[in-house]
Amino acid sequence: MISRTPDQRRHYDARLKWELDENTRIQTAFEEGEARGEARGEARVRIELIRTLEELLRLQISSDEELRGKSLEELQQRAQFLQEMIRNRSSS
Repeated sequence: MISRTPDQRRHYDARLKWELDENTRIQTAFEEGEARGEARGEARVRIELIRTLEELLRLQISSDEELRGKSLEELQQRAQFLQEMIRNRSSS
């Protein structure tokens, strides 16, 4: 690189910066995709848990549309509520 002209050096530096930026962009996209996939998997687990609990409690089973429209936190709260209903029923 020492024997290169200043213009060649600028071109090299710009190319190197672009490659590093591109690698960062790809890594970030991968991590975001992975996080979304994990969240979807977690939501599916919660939905199945809710349906199982509703079945055990002999409640009307929630529809796909109803459950998929809820956040992961809302699904967790619903599952906890149903689990508490089962505990209360068992202790009575």
